[in-house]
Amino acid sequence: MTSAVAGTAGACSATLSADLTIRLTAARALLHSAWPEAVEQKTVRGGGRTFLYVAPDGGSPVLRLVVDPPNLLLHFAEGARLPDPAGLLRGEGRRGRYVCLGAVASGDEPALRALIAIAAVGASAMTEIDIDHKPGATA
Repeated sequence: MTSAVAGTAGACSATLSADLTIRLTAARALLHSAWPEAVEQKTVRGGGRTFLYVAPDGGSPVLRLVVDPPNLLLHFAEGARLPDPAGLLRGEGRRGRYVCLGAVASGDEPALRALIAIAAVGASAMTEIDIDHKPGATA
């Protein structure tokens, strides 16, 4: 099987359309094997495709696999909270982080699988979001 993280480490970079299709198929297989209970939902916006991964009991997406030509990105909804000793996660948002799959060395697949597993476990332990939260207010 082709690795979803095949390539050499580096910045997100251009890839051929055929290569992107192969990596998308491999990434979906990786996600399914790392989190078999996840429910995959496909969305199409503009020219791109996004695959949402939610817990079997529903709720918000935990992971998003985004086809953003020429890149393939795996977004973690609560990525800022995840331990990332391999340094795969990118981004500086309050909550979300992403991995550019084209920039991950093939030897880092176990670390990527671990991030997916931790995110999946966290999905079942999520607390309810306070929709009445006021910025600057204390609990």
